[in-house]
Amino acid sequence: MLGCLLIMTKEIYPEVLSRLGNIQLFKTVPLTIVIEPVVYDFDDDVQELATYVNQSPLGYLIETLKCDIPKELANVAPFDRLKKIVDDIKQRLLDREWNIFYLYKELIQQLVQSEDDVNFNYFRGQFDKWPLEPSLFRTDTKQKFQQNYDNIYSNIAKEYPDKIKYIPYTKERAGERAEQLAMLQHYGMRTSLLDITKNPFIAMQFMSLGKISNSPHINTLDMYYIDEERHAENNIFVSVIKSNLNKRIKAQKGAFFDFDYLFDLKETSIEKIPRLNIVIDYDLNKFLAPLKKEQAKFSDFQQVIKAKIDQLDDTKDKKQINELRNLNDQVGLAEHQIEELLKEAPTTLKTKLANRINSDIKTKLTEYFYLEKNLFPDFDRYISYVQSQNIEHREKLNK
Repeated sequence: MLGCLLIMTKEIYPEVLSRLGNIQLFKTVPLTIVIEPVVYDFDDDVQELATYVNQSPLGYLIETLKCDIPKELANVAPFDRLKKIVDDIKQRLLDREWNIFYLYKELIQQLVQSEDDVNFNYFRGQFDKWPLEPSLFRTDTKQKFQQNYDNIYSNIAKEYPDKIKYIPYTKERAGERAEQLAMLQHYGMRTSLLDITKNPFIAMQFMSLGKISNSPHINTLDMYYIDEERHAENNIFVSVIKSNLNKRIKAQKGAFFDFDYLFDLKETSIEKIPRLNIVIDYDLNKFLAPLKKEQAKFSDFQQVIKAKIDQLDDTKDKKQINELRNLNDQVGLAEHQIEELLKEAPTTLKTKLANRINSDIKTKLTEYFYLEKNLFPDFDRYISYVQSQNIEHREKLNK
């Protein structure tokens, strides 16, 4: 009987998922890096503007930083000095053109490596602005898998006892269970763990690690101020043992947010984690404004032509009317080109800007010896990484 008790499963994820959207775990302040494309003087040449939109690579400028700190967080460390830091950087942005990497580096130096007692100390980078949720809770995960997860996990442990040990969730054994889930995640299985790292530059590597496509993405970097004891007890932070069995945790300076804790975490006892959410946004106004102005000019011109046609006699002024109608068609064609450009340009420009920013970050990280291959020190993951770099993305193959 005792043996049966030891291997009994406990399905917790239906309860965890029911609480996921209702419990606030973070005190979040958004910081937006506003990027604009470099715009040249095109002398109202629509064709030249269209060529510019489709050219590659695309230059960019960091226009400004936007940071709205809620009043209730203005005096909370480490947000209490954030406004001063942001204002200082905004002023310095006026003096010269910055590579995006150096802006992140400046934020890291002032918010992470400063001499203040309280600094951001954990980080997470995402290729896009995805919800802050672990892979097990993604929308493409089958509900049946989530509902029967512990049974599946237990069966894996029975099949491979030398690799994985099944630990049912209890608050007392949550740390042991997290170690085993980290191993499952290491082997590619979806879990309730969300990776974070103590190294902001490793987080930046993950931020730029996604696949380039023909649609824009929003690079996202999170900075957290975590009190390891307090937030392990009264939030979902967990620091697992870094063993030779899971070399990636060591290589990536890793820890986790363990969403298993939501199963029995009391909402009234939660100590919220300060979180700075840094995202990129794009300001295309300087590019789109001349197009809209030109579109309005063509529209007004068409109205003038139509009014002139209405004034002419169909029987006496046929030649002039035909000439005006031909001119109206030409103007209409030019206006249509601008309309199409206004539809396509935002997505095209944002995509090119996102890809350019990704490239700049990767290049600079490589110069500082932050190499992607070092994130995957174990043999099987390294082979997968190498192979992924040499396979065409499906979107390219379908062209």
